[in-house]
Amino acid sequence: MKPSIGRIVMYRLSESDRWQNNGQPVAAAVVTAVWGDTCVNLRVLCDGPHTEWKTSAVLGNEPGQWSWPERA
Repeated sequence: MKPSIGRIVMYRLSESDRWQNNGQPVAAAVVTAVWGDTCVNLRVLCDGPHTEWKTSAVLGNEPGQWSWPERA
């Protein structure tokens, strides 16, 4: 898949940022800019009053990276 503006992806939070997401390691995020097939800007939608901007986030499975949601 290719990222595009408005798509929903999953963002992996670092240990120090999980408090913003009620302790959960992954939050939904909206793609706000696309820099390539693996690099995007995101608006992270945490479970609570916090939202975060993440710029130049890369595709992967480590904290600070984004991935496609699993198909249900």
